[in-house]
Amino acid sequence: MARTTQRDERAVIDKAADLLAALQGEQIGVGVSELARRTGLSKSTAFRVLGALERAGMVDRVGAGYRIGTMLRRLGRDSLGPRPEAVRDALVPYVADLFALTGQTVHVAMLDGPEVVYLTKVFGHRQAPARPCPGDRFAAHGVAIGKVLLAYDGDAANILLAAPLRAFTPRTATDPSALLAELTAIRSNGIAFDADEARVGVSAVAVPLRGPGGEIAAALSITYASSDPAATRYAEHVRGAGAAAAPALRRALAQRPSSGAG
Repeated sequence: MARTTQRDERAVIDKAADLLAALQGEQIGVGVSELARRTGLSKSTAFRVLGALERAGMVDRVGAGYRIGTMLRRLGRDSLGPRPEAVRDALVPYVADLFALTGQTVHVAMLDGPEVVYLTKVFGHRQAPARPCPGDRFAAHGVAIGKVLLAYDGDAANILLAAPLRAFTPRTATDPSALLAELTAIRSNGIAFDADEARVGVSAVAVPLRGPGGEIAAALSITYASSDPAATRYAEHVRGAGAAAAPALRRALAQRPSSGAG
């Protein structure tokens, strides 16, 4: 009996590994039928194993399909990409300076596939209605801080543009050609804007922040009421904060984390 149980457990692990391998690189969600075809599993078996993986946080549902789950993506990001805690800690003084200068809500975020993940936030005195908190996610095409990151990540942009783009307001960019042209302009200008695109009455401006190898590691933005009469000055303020923060971020990310060996 013990030997049979061991074989069954091994078989389940193998099936789970095959399904996870079939999802590698997919961001828009793959249906059960397609995953069954890729792995050679029956549809019912694939559905059952995916259910177990979803409960464990190893896969996420995306509409009627699946993609690699938040937990595994976080592990991969932490081990291979810029360290979120290092980004956050390096930028705290510059977030505080930008808040003091503008009185507006300041965000730092990184890109995770077609979404932005907010690392830190300081609420402004005149808080705009949309208030994502650290750890929250949002579709990158709907916010300035997401668009400025997408502009420098062709793979993420292509994944996003391959799927229908969700409209959060009537002003959200949902036409792939128009969004692609906007991303091209953002790369050229080094700054991104959104106006009433994530939520009516809320606007934002964002700049990219480069890591030690010249890659875009994160982005910095402020969010404000669209009717704010001081809005025309915010782009200059965010550019200045980004330029001041960039050297500190490069130094922080160039340092390897301690192994803990004594």
